[in-house]
Amino acid sequence: MIGAALAVFFSSTISAQTPAVAARTVLARVEAIVSEQSANDSRQIAAGDRKALALVEELSPYGWRVTPFLAAATKDSRRPLKVRLLIISLLGKLGDPASFGPLEDILLDQTADASLRALAAHSLPDLGVSNAGLRRALCTAITQDSLPREALNDALLSLSHLGCQEPDALERISRAFGPNPKARDLATARMAMEALGSSRGSASGRTLLYLVSHFPPRTDARAAAISSLEKRAEELALWLKPELIPVLIEALRTESNRYDTMLPLVRAARTAGPETASSLARLLDHPDAEVLAEAAEALAALKHVEATRAIEGVAAGALSDPRFSPKEGRPDPAQLLARIEKSAETLRRSR
Repeated sequence: MIGAALAVFFSSTISAQTPAVAARTVLARVEAIVSEQSANDSRQIAAGDRKALALVEELSPYGWRVTPFLAAATKDSRRPLKVRLLIISLLGKLGDPASFGPLEDILLDQTADASLRALAAHSLPDLGVSNAGLRRALCTAITQDSLPREALNDALLSLSHLGCQEPDALERISRAFGPNPKARDLATARMAMEALGSSRGSASGRTLLYLVSHFPPRTDARAAAISSLEKRAEELALWLKPELIPVLIEALRTESNRYDTMLPLVRAARTAGPETASSLARLLDHPDAEVLAEAAEALAALKHVEATRAIEGVAAGALSDPRFSPKEGRPDPAQLLARIEKSAETLRRSR
């Protein structure tokens, strides 16, 4: 009975708190946790961070009503940076759209600490706002030359699925690390090109075509541009076909030594239409059996009956063709051969 009475007492006390009191209580507890952490004890820091983030359970009942008080704390430069970072994390964990505005302000504040801006960019996608609202905020952020790299990468991670209406910033970022970026720089440039692949409209399409031509052949950056181009191939074939075809034909010739690049390139050429058929037919001599099978299927889809005899010849000689020997980590040669035989049969029926 006494235990039940105490539970009722504490429950009524919590429920009687105003959002302001609840927020101040949590802020005080977070500050106390941070003040007890030792910079030399990583396990203690991790345990303290988990304890601080668990306080979201005390804030959840108040929802959006605690957001203004927490948001004000993130902008209070008198508070330790670690406290402000934990409060941003709590706002993200609340998952309420009311947190979006304050975190967007932090992301776009060019005077804010880089770690605060990065965490804000990381948290924005979890706040339940529309894709349009998230796209607007992140596409605005990446236009800032001063955007810290961590915040840029977090923004691009989301934009790789959302795209941007204006491609200028994405083009700038894609080219920012030179003609052959590596490692971390390549990862950033690749995400920018993936965002172009998720964008819409002729401007971003032309930017992708430009980037495929801009990067040197057989580089990882050009491979990333081609991969993104494949995602847009159907749209670009509809609106930018005269500009698309020359880029594809040139790339089919110069990228032949990279089978991983050739596969999306062949699929894009297939989507572009019969103008690419002659270039695809030359790939029936390609040294990689998977590229060969992809090209055969593309030619069959384009009803390029002129390639029928060549594809039949590949199928007939497959048993003695070293291209169809098993290779670790590559597709089963028997399955590739079946795809080629099916392509030949499709072309025979098209005659």
